[in-house]
Amino acid sequence: MTAPATTGRRGRRFAAALSAALLISACSQFDVTAVENPNVTSDAFLRTPDAARTWVRGTERAYLQAINAMMENVEISTDNYFNNYTTQSKVFDIPRFDNQDLDVRTMFTALARLRESATYGIDVVIKADTLAQVRNEASLRYYRAIGSILVGEHFTGMPAEALGTFVDWRGHLALAIEDLRRARTLSSDAAFRNACTAALARAYHRLGQRSEAVTEATALLSAAPSFLHNAVFDAVNGPSNVFQGLISSATNNYQVLPRMDFLDPKYPVRGAQQTSPLALHKAEEAHLILAEALLAGNDLVGARTQLKSLLTLVQSRATELVDSRTQQRGRAGGLVIYPDSSDYRVAFATDQPLLSGLVLFRRTATVRVPTISGTSVTAARIDAISSLDDAYYVLYLMRQEIFLAEGRRMADLGMRYPVPLAEAQTNSNLDVSADYMTAVLPSFLPGDTQMDAFTLNTAARTVIIRHDLNRVLAANRSSPLVVPFAN
Repeated sequence: MTAPATTGRRGRRFAAALSAALLISACSQFDVTAVENPNVTSDAFLRTPDAARTWVRGTERAYLQAINAMMENVEISTDNYFNNYTTQSKVFDIPRFDNQDLDVRTMFTALARLRESATYGIDVVIKADTLAQVRNEASLRYYRAIGSILVGEHFTGMPAEALGTFVDWRGHLALAIEDLRRARTLSSDAAFRNACTAALARAYHRLGQRSEAVTEATALLSAAPSFLHNAVFDAVNGPSNVFQGLISSATNNYQVLPRMDFLDPKYPVRGAQQTSPLALHKAEEAHLILAEALLAGNDLVGARTQLKSLLTLVQSRATELVDSRTQQRGRAGGLVIYPDSSDYRVAFATDQPLLSGLVLFRRTATVRVPTISGTSVTAARIDAISSLDDAYYVLYLMRQEIFLAEGRRMADLGMRYPVPLAEAQTNSNLDVSADYMTAVLPSFLPGDTQMDAFTLNTAARTVIIRHDLNRVLAANRSSPLVVPFAN
């Protein structure tokens, strides 16, 4: 069973303070035995009744902070969003990922902090706590697995322990699988076990282990056909959902690629006392994995059937009326003007037809947006699939739309951040000249901010997207960097 998503202020603040005292700023600098605090010593804390439960709450906070650190950077690193007017990174949109970049180091550190917090809880706190129950170990292993998955999806790799040897991204996904299988065994809570199953399917998919991914995806849909597991933030005690502010504030902020305008903002503002959750696992991914496995076996008929089942689920998900008038969309200092009226038609590329219904009218009090999943793909479009190339295109278009604003697009595009230089300079096991110190940017991806580029014609009310990256993915699916089951 996972730790409660929200806890009392006193308990949460104590856990946060304790975690802050023990979690230093970088993986290579983490040493809990060196911490000296006259008010909260390690020995005193370990003698506290139910210390493991408190530690789980602190690790939960590190988990939410890691998600925040990733989300505010990974979405602008792809064709999902463009940083139109914020103080966040100005180079990730290019994309350029340098090992000396502070944002690269911040993300790396947040993931290392999460993993180290969970590891200390498993190796030290639980063993010292006479009241510890298996649910605490299950929760800590789950949180560590999420850290490993995020490393495996976004970085070239990371040492698995402070000052340790380098473990590449595949190794971190393997570590996640080990933790998730153990966590699922320890817990009797059905929802938690399903979350582990969903995470296992995700990790196996990224590794290209088709049979294992299919087994877990099938099990999830059998147990919970509309499964949803959120990362739940706390607007009062923190941390809140940082990405919500980046796509919903009154300034010219992150702007979504116009062909996905109808999906934004996925995290609406609901008041000062609330902050939107973020879907970490959902049943849609199981359908996508199964469809991709069918395509890997050249089963177009089966893949179409699976995609239509996915579409049924997506269409059943909640939508919400959102006041979108605060979004200036480039009209008050932003770098680029974005369409804000439903009379705009959008072409996915220069040689593609213009389509209606993809841009919302942003100057009325409310617009309706999906808050879990949405897609522009219709049943008729799925029925029209007649080739593997087109099937992969539709599959990855649906992946992009369904996972928008959930930090999933970078992995699909085959992009990876490097190990930060500061980490290599303080860890003698790392080599500053090794390949893992360099970002992975597939040569088939356009640079110079072209992933986000489009032509807006205000007179003709048209938007032409410069590059349809899902067609690029379908054409390059034999690359070892993308489409795991095709390699």
